[in-house]
Formats: sequence, structure tokens, C-alpha cells
Amino acid sequence: MQAISNDLQEFMDKLQAKMQTFSQNSEPTAVEDKDYLCSKCKDQGGFIVRRKAGETTVSMFQGQQIEKTLAYDMDDWQDCECIKIRRVNNLIKSSTITEEFQKMGFKNFHVEDRPEAIKRMKELAKLYYRNFHTVRNERVNSVVFIGQPGCGKTHLLTAIANCLMYEHQIPVLYFPFKDGMNSISENDFENKHKIIQRMKDVDVLFIDDLFKPIGGRLEFDKEGKPKIIKFQAEVIYEVFNYRYLNKLPMLVSTELTLEELLLIDEATMSRVFEMAADYTVTVDKDMSNNYRLRKVMGL
Repeated sequence: MQAISNDLQEFMDKLQAKMQTFSQNSEPTAVEDKDYLCSKCKDQGGFIVRRKAGETTVSMFQGQQIEKTLAYDMDDWQDCECIKIRRVNNLIKSSTITEEFQKMGFKNFHVEDRPEAIKRMKELAKLYYRNFHTVRNERVNSVVFIGQPGCGKTHLLTAIANCLMYEHQIPVLYFPFKDGMNSISENDFENKHKIIQRMKDVDVLFIDDLFKPIGGRLEFDKEGKPKIIKFQAEVIYEVFNYRYLNKLPMLVSTELTLEELLLIDEATMSRVFEMAADYTVTVDKDMSNNYRLRKVMGL
């Protein structure tokens, strides 16, 4: 299995360098060809290569690598490296992950002198990424990071998402809870069904700050139950229930405690915690765990 990339930008730079090498090593491009983005394949996404008898080829079938030794010479289609870059670029655009978030990787998440819970969170994020192809279709195939704002939950889940897209071209949808719910409610819910369907169907769904309360403080009713906007709870139930039944992975961050989440909707959230049974970390609510305040607090 491919090792974890510690520097996503370096990875993309290497791909770009390969494309430049292809262009330099290709035959001189005709005048009418100079508008091609890739002179190696002339924007076809690949090219024909001659394979010799006795050569071993590798192809993919239903997610598995199949090796085959050729009995005779043959022409074979080979994907160009440029197609990988295009796929990644398209995935990034459709993921809604911002340019700033695209820079978040495992290498630039530092845990020196940080609490053990934060170190464990990083190790678990890396472990999940390494195991993704093994667990993605299993019941336990998701990640939930809970707790203190600023402790790195979003950074590490974004690192997982970036690696899945950059290195394996797996579609990920980033859904920041508050902004996403505002988008659903705009224009009298005109795009509600389209957004929900995309959340249900995407290969990996990343929900950031699940049930984040307005003003940052959760309010409770007279019965001690958290106050949540009804349509938001309905959307989450529909999406989570669908993904649970179809064993579709999720990456979830939240500032609420496990108990608060279960009070909101025990049936829904218990399913989420079942999906993340091996990949759940809680960071205690402690200002010293807020990495964004480390300079202010002198940490």
C-alpha cells in the first residue's frame, strides 16, 4: 500500500515536473499543436505503446491489480500522467475544500509538546488513511473527532481528505455544518434536494463542526434536550441513515460531547459512533488544547 504523503504540495510539484519532462522528451510539436495542454498525449489522456512478448502488464479490475504476462507482442493503451493531475484538479473543485485547506497535511500538523489526546488523534488519522481501502466497505469505516475548538480536528480530517483525493483520486465532499445548512435554507430550500443527494452519494463525506451552535454555546430546553433547528436535524438524519445503511465512509468533527450528540438524536448518532468505533478521539475541553491560542496563552 502506498505510504502516506507528508507533503501534498511536493506531491503535486512532482506530477507537474513529470509533465514537463514528458513535454521535453516528446518529438517537436507542430505549430498547430502548440495549444495542447499536454504535448505528450495531445490532450487525449493517454497513448498507444507497443508491448513485447514476455512483458508483464498490470491492470485494474474491480479495485484489484491484475498482473498478466504477454504471450505475444501487442499494442496497449497507457494513461498519461496528465490525466491524474486533471482528475485531482476536478476533485478539488467539486470537494468545496478551500485553497487554504488544500495545504493541510500530516507533515505540517505538529504535535511536539502537545497533549497525548492530540498526538493520538494524529496517529489515528494516519492509521485510518493507511487502512482506508481495507475498511471503506466495512461497517466500521469512518472517523469522528470530538472536543476542544482549535485542537486540530479539522486539520487532520482535511489531511485525510486531501490524501484520498491527491493520491487515490477518491471523491470527497467537504460540508462545513453552519455554512452548508445556510446554503440549504437559502432561496426557500430551492437546492435542498440537490445538496442532500450529493451528501448521500459522494464516496467520502466530510462534515465539519457538526451541530455547531450559533454563538458557540449549545442551548437546552426545559427537559434538558439540546435545541437544534428541526430541518437541520432532519437533513442529518436522512444523510447519516443513508450512508450507514450503504456503508459509505464519513469524516466528522464536532465540538459537542458524545453525551450532547446522543441527546440530540440517539438513534442517528449511535449509528455514527458505530461506524467510527475504531477511529474516534475526544479531546477534553481545555483552553490549553486550543492550538490557535498557543501564542496568546504563552504555550
